[in-house]
Amino acid sequence: MNDSFEVYRGGGYVLGIEDGLPYARIGGETYKLTCHPYEPCLYITDGGGRVTAVHNSFDPVSVLDSFRDGRTVTSITGREYGAEDFCEMLGYAAGAVDIQIDDAEKVFGGRAKRKTPEPEKKSKDKPWEAAAFLPEQGAVIESDPFYAVAAAYPDSAADYCLVMNAHREAPGLNSHRSALAAACRKLFIDENGKAIWRYDVGKADAKQVGADALFAPVGKSAMNYRKAFLDPPYPNGYTDADFDRVNAALFPAGTDGLEVFEWTTDWSEYFDEGREWWGTLCLTVYDKKLDRFAVIMASATD
Repeated sequence: MNDSFEVYRGGGYVLGIEDGLPYARIGGETYKLTCHPYEPCLYITDGGGRVTAVHNSFDPVSVLDSFRDGRTVTSITGREYGAEDFCEMLGYAAGAVDIQIDDAEKVFGGRAKRKTPEPEKKSKDKPWEAAAFLPEQGAVIESDPFYAVAAAYPDSAADYCLVMNAHREAPGLNSHRSALAAACRKLFIDENGKAIWRYDVGKADAKQVGADALFAPVGKSAMNYRKAFLDPPYPNGYTDADFDRVNAALFPAGTDGLEVFEWTTDWSEYFDEGREWWGTLCLTVYDKKLDRFAVIMASATD
């Protein structure tokens, strides 16, 4: 997948992805679009590094996915956006430092909100693909036999989240970042929607690693997935056979052709304890046979 492409061009605006991250070009100025999905809060960063936070707003990755598929998006105020509307709101909000979405929508004046169409029926094979975007929505798989297997090993330091592949094209860095953001919305907030750990996935960097690295032996110093499972700060007595059992449930169709990205860990408070000495881990693994992602994270201290 090419991680740089245009999603929309028209009305003097451009929306697209560059090096895996969303951007908007408005009036000759290019803005980077990132977010804190737990709030959610859309960040608009201009070429000089000045940041505007649009509170209660959008996850830009999901927004651009919707526009590519010919769908609109809806803000929490009920206003429906097409691509040009979205750019118009961005241009109005940029430079305001902090602004609520309802204030940013004053750019539309008395223009009536569009009537939201009835949602399409969801496909049985991919029940997420017809879902309309809402700021709090994620693509997390809530129920899967894997979770019961993983729950049998509570003393592992590894945290898991299964995420649907909601992107139209074959996965690449952008899709992995979107999966990571969805996992954070699940793992990093409590049942009331309050952040347990603050994070900004837009600041995370990644490199692709070979699938064989995913199951590499425990190293003497470097953190890896097997070490996160078998060797947390306090011994758990788990064995390689336990590790294999968990991964047989995590990848029930086999491990051929897994696409693995290893992420930096300086973008969330979740990893603070592990950085003290034990180590940190953040992986996204795309399983092409099941068309889903496994997000694996670890951070621990004594």
